[in-house]
Parts: sequence; C-alpha cells; structure tokens
Amino acid sequence: MLIWAHGLWGSPNGSKVTAIRESGIEVNSPDFNNMELDERVDILNELVSKEEVVLAGSSYGGLACALVAQQQPKQVKGMLLLAPALHLPESPNDDPEKLIAPNNFPISIIHSVTDEIVPVSASKDYIKRSGNNLRLIEVEDSHVLENSFTIIISELNKLIN
Repeated sequence: MLIWAHGLWGSPNGSKVTAIRESGIEVNSPDFNNMELDERVDILNELVSKEEVVLAGSSYGGLACALVAQQQPKQVKGMLLLAPALHLPESPNDDPEKLIAPNNFPISIIHSVTDEIVPVSASKDYIKRSGNNLRLIEVEDSHVLENSFTIIISELNKLIN
C-alpha cells in the first residue's frame, strides 16, 4: 500500500497524486488540510501501524513521512520524499538535526536545485546525517515538481515492486 501525504497547500486530489493514480498505482491519500504537523503525523502513524507501507510525501507531507518513518521503521518498506521540508523546526520536529532516516529500507528524494520554497540543502543535510540508503535525484523544476511526474512515478514503481 502506498500512503501519500500532500503538502501544506496541497490536497488529497492534487496534481501529483492524481498522476500517481492515473499511472495505475493504488494510493491512500488522507486529507491533511488545516492540520498542524503533529496531527498529520498522528494520522500517518495510525495508518502505518496497520500494515507495511510505502510512504510518499511532498514538502510538508514529506516532513510528516520522514517523522513517521523514524518512529515506525519496521512498518515502512520504502519512502519517496518530494522537496521535503525537513528543515522546519516545528513540533514534533523541534530539533531538525535529530531527524534521521532509518537504514532498513530504500529512500529516494526528488528535489529541485532551483526550488524557491524549500532549499535543496534541506534534503542534502538529511542525507548527510542519515547514511547510505538514501538517493537524491536533483532536477530543475519548481517546488511543485510539475515537470517531474514521470520520474516520480518511476521511483514509486521501484519502491512498490
């Protein structure tokens, strides 16, 4: 099962998750609108506790996924983070330097080198802290990654299959 966490201004039916669905990937996409980070993490933790999953999230949703993966690594089979806001010091990520990726499953990060909202350094710092099971795919795109849907779907297929 793929669980999708949309970004702060996203929706459970946004352009990225719609493209993922249209590619044939089954996805659970909760509605996180008007929710703080800790509420998003609580919902994801509950979903992840029920079965092994692949997590995917964009921006603020990527941060929520990274926190859940750190808390429940045995329940996660893989993770795709898209321009993740891993640097935000917001509860429960009060100290972003302590956010470290588990090393028991593959993690891909797609981040634009020209991202105007979340600097690519947020992803690079997370990788530096975490180790070898992470792969950073740098693209030239906006924060929304609207020109990177093909690579997003390709990376998800690698994690799911």
